[in-house]
Amino acid sequence: MTFLRAILLLLAGAVIFTTNAAPAAFPEVKDLPVQTNLPDVMIMLDGTKVTTPAQWRARREELKAILEHYELGHAPPPPGNVSGTEIQSRPVLDGAAKFQLVHLKFGPDEKLGFDVAIFTPAKGGPFPTIINPSFSMTPGVNFTNNSIAAKNEIAATTTTNSARPRFNFSAPMDPEKAARGFTNQLNRGYAIVTYRYTQCGEDNPNFRTNSFYPAYPGYDWGVLLGWAWGLSRVVDYVETQPFADKNKLIALGHSRLGKLTMVATAFDERISLGAPAGSSGAGTGAYRFCGPGRGGKEGIEDMTRKFGYYFVPRLAEFTGQMEKLPFDAHWFIALTAPRPWISIEGTDDQNCVPNAVKQTVLAAKPVYEFLGMSADRAGVNYETHRHALTADDWKAALDFADKNLLGMKVERSFDQFPPEQSSTNSIAPK
Repeated sequence: MTFLRAILLLLAGAVIFTTNAAPAAFPEVKDLPVQTNLPDVMIMLDGTKVTTPAQWRARREELKAILEHYELGHAPPPPGNVSGTEIQSRPVLDGAAKFQLVHLKFGPDEKLGFDVAIFTPAKGGPFPTIINPSFSMTPGVNFTNNSIAAKNEIAATTTTNSARPRFNFSAPMDPEKAARGFTNQLNRGYAIVTYRYTQCGEDNPNFRTNSFYPAYPGYDWGVLLGWAWGLSRVVDYVETQPFADKNKLIALGHSRLGKLTMVATAFDERISLGAPAGSSGAGTGAYRFCGPGRGGKEGIEDMTRKFGYYFVPRLAEFTGQMEKLPFDAHWFIALTAPRPWISIEGTDDQNCVPNAVKQTVLAAKPVYEFLGMSADRAGVNYETHRHALTADDWKAALDFADKNLLGMKVERSFDQFPPEQSSTNSIAPK
């Protein structure tokens, strides 16, 4: 038996595990085989080529298990009891839209939760609905109301200097101002559900001491998976609401919230379309094409050094031995297939490597074709800007959704990369 075959069989035996965070019997990083090419999503752990839908469903479980073990950690199962209580409601945009502030509650004794702001067109419905985690304070939340999440925000902003959140935007956003920011989306018939991501875990190494993490001891999830788990709790609520078309739910976030969006869409099949924007290191761009000597910018070394709490500690062990990484970013798109997925990018983004994004998207397209869908359902769009989420980015995401969720005719393509990345230089899946 060859060494590679032995490792594959060992990995195959480790795929079955319980939903808790107990580590499966995966090989240590040092014992993994070298894979200089992008790991092929269509090859089972026992070496079998995926040729049937049943095999693909099994392969999806393998992909998730490997990502959980080596990068993300394990999350608790869905709580199964998400409900919402309206805190505020008012018309906005001169009556053209409606704003609601809703407190979600769930978990043991329904003591966990956070606030979401909902903007819907005043007439019509159900609407395709965008779930948009945000860096800003949830609109309508302030430190004087009775919102549970608002009180949590006070606690989150009074931590020690060593644990202070990276983004401490303490001023609440006015609902009318927020609605104006979403005018184009609302005018195009989309509803928006937005919330401040730090309600689902502080953006610092002490995240396990707050939010819903103390209620789930024993799980090894990093905060990135925790944020994604929080987005799925929004889905739990939204899919029960009459304003939302539950078959047209879109997840869109920028930067680290693009990473959040990418993970949530891959692991939650109820999300109809994923749109990570400017997701940077540990996002859409394949690890094998980012970092020192591999394309520059944010590589696995940088991410685990600066943001190690996003992941399980095991991920940092790949520093200096990237060729042993048993997965890469294209696995997240493969897990999303056949649902549409688009990477929203800026041509001059200082954190993103266009070639890394290109190799990820191209490596995932064969999965769509295998599942009988057009490879164009895995798309990309570049606008001319640095690290930001612009109105043009939003327009591209909505155009992509119009085409792939609403069946509308859209006169634009979503397969164009920056000209300097138009060569075929790549590492093929293997």
